[in-house]
Amino acid sequence: MAKVQRSNYLPYIQQHLDSQSDPNGVVLETVCGICQEKKLDISRSAREFTSSTEIPPEHFEGYRHLFNYTKHGIERTVALACGHVFGDRCIADLLALGSDLTCPSCGFRMTYQGCGHAIRPALVPVDGDEPVRDKFPLTIAEGGNDPDNCTECRWKLIRSNMRYALADECIFCRQRSQAHVPLDATGHRAHREQHINIGLRHAMEDAVALIWPEFVTRETDTSAMKAASDNERRQVHVALLNAMVLSELEDTIWYRTKAGKGSILTKEQLRKHAYGVASVEQSLLSWLVDSTRELRRMW
Repeated sequence: MAKVQRSNYLPYIQQHLDSQSDPNGVVLETVCGICQEKKLDISRSAREFTSSTEIPPEHFEGYRHLFNYTKHGIERTVALACGHVFGDRCIADLLALGSDLTCPSCGFRMTYQGCGHAIRPALVPVDGDEPVRDKFPLTIAEGGNDPDNCTECRWKLIRSNMRYALADECIFCRQRSQAHVPLDATGHRAHREQHINIGLRHAMEDAVALIWPEFVTRETDTSAMKAASDNERRQVHVALLNAMVLSELEDTIWYRTKAGKGSILTKEQLRKHAYGVASVEQSLLSWLVDSTRELRRMW
């Protein structure tokens, strides 16, 4: 007889998530630890009702899982950063109370260590017997990192960094002036050129890394390939962003300075620069918003 595992703690069960079709493997039969009634869809006996290939009843086309899940007392599985899994509707009921989410099993407070805002639970996207272990982030209990900042606070950091990197005034010269260090035109041209040729690229890489942080998950047969694909996407967006910045802003970035005889921008140049910065920020914000809708997202 196959061994049955009923735990709701990922370190004990994650290695069995992708083997529920194996008749000789460990059988997962997990119920929600909050209501103690609803079966989680990671359970073997629930898998036949989770496949998205099944034609839903009339009027349920947009909610393919809802009919069978409701009929058979199943809930979608969500993971908390501490490593415990629960039913999504029970977690939604806790969130509706309006206070910070605390794990019902261990008391872990689901807030980001950097900003203190709430951490959104991660859906475990079960679809029949399709592999799922590398489709949601590694939890702290499995060796993952304590999450740093929420999406809103990452955007504030991205925008702050962009305002520095894309400023029309030379930041280096301004800092030297505030420190009462003598300025010279030759030095200004040198560090402005270095910023445009090297610094901008680094700033774009940092921004894209905040939009799509490295997805840390469990090692599977496909995880390395997916990680390589994620990295390629980041590099493509860095190159696209860098090209956008240079095409619209190369002539005005870090241009204004008091070094030497000084240099200023015309009203038209200032208007064009402000428009270019706004365009870059709009692209970054749209990418960040789109990233929050992806299943393969960090906490």
